[in-house]
Amino acid sequence: MQVLDKEIAENYGLDIKNIVPYKDTWLAVTQQGRKVVRKIPLSPGRLKFVHGAKEHLICNGFTGVDRYLCTLSGEPFFNFDNSCYTLIDFVDGRESSFDNDGDVQRAAISLAEMHRASRGYVAPAGCKVQNDLGKLPVYFKKRLEDIKKLKKQAKKGTGRFDQLFLQYADFFIDLGEKSIAELAASNYDRLAENTGKEGLFCHHDYTHHNIMMAGERTVIMNFDYCCHELKVYDIANFIRRKMRKCEWDISKSEIIINSYNSREKLDENDLDVMRIILQFPQKFWRVINRYYNSRRSWSEKSFVNRLQEVIDETGPHMQFLKDYSRFC
Repeated sequence: MQVLDKEIAENYGLDIKNIVPYKDTWLAVTQQGRKVVRKIPLSPGRLKFVHGAKEHLICNGFTGVDRYLCTLSGEPFFNFDNSCYTLIDFVDGRESSFDNDGDVQRAAISLAEMHRASRGYVAPAGCKVQNDLGKLPVYFKKRLEDIKKLKKQAKKGTGRFDQLFLQYADFFIDLGEKSIAELAASNYDRLAENTGKEGLFCHHDYTHHNIMMAGERTVIMNFDYCCHELKVYDIANFIRRKMRKCEWDISKSEIIINSYNSREKLDENDLDVMRIILQFPQKFWRVINRYYNSRRSWSEKSFVNRLQEVIDETGPHMQFLKDYSRFC
């Protein structure tokens, strides 16, 4: 810890009074205020892309981000023990709650303002650009093939998970095939092309613990996965996380869509592609993929419960998709 103290002091010119573990980071108390020190699992090139994205937002008037503090040499990180570390100002607030409609509204507005401010981003020279535009059909097809392959594997098993998976596999395969066909018939390619021309980027991990409520200020944290992508990718993931807490109540999604629309408009093509993203059996794929490829992390019972949750959501989810037409 004392070695880390020294590295921070030398790289940032800060007088470190104390440093203590804080969640999965460290909290440094300095004469210039509290700072959060984080070991970050990104390459220097990728970090420069993320740093450039945040600076672009700030230059465009969107300041609700966890801005990297630059070292004395002007870098957004420092190297220590063969890893990259970043420093940000401590955000004195609380994590948002998607059970709180007020928090959901604020989070939707901040997301819209972030997307709007992201337009025109040109990544700095020498950084590692992440661009997912146009890749959604490939991801859908790959995940659907995973489901089909795992179905064959499940036929060789005798466990409760295998049986439950096989009982519902065809339903989710059909849903995946329907999503792929509808995506191909949509204006997805045109949206991706236009978004690329705009230079817009997404957060790509817009969940409650990455949104801080600091008094009247909303701060978006942890841009590790940010990339060039359709804005509806972020919104769809936000809606999906909220819907699983309210049995896919369409009125709750209206809070997100209407709040977002108050700052950044969604047209019919946006809403259509977002519906398809919400339709694809993403959580079903994730649970079975994790079970067959890395199941040591959970018990058999835990996996069965997770899969049952997905199955139990099917009715409300299908009703949500029917009711979604009110947005289009």
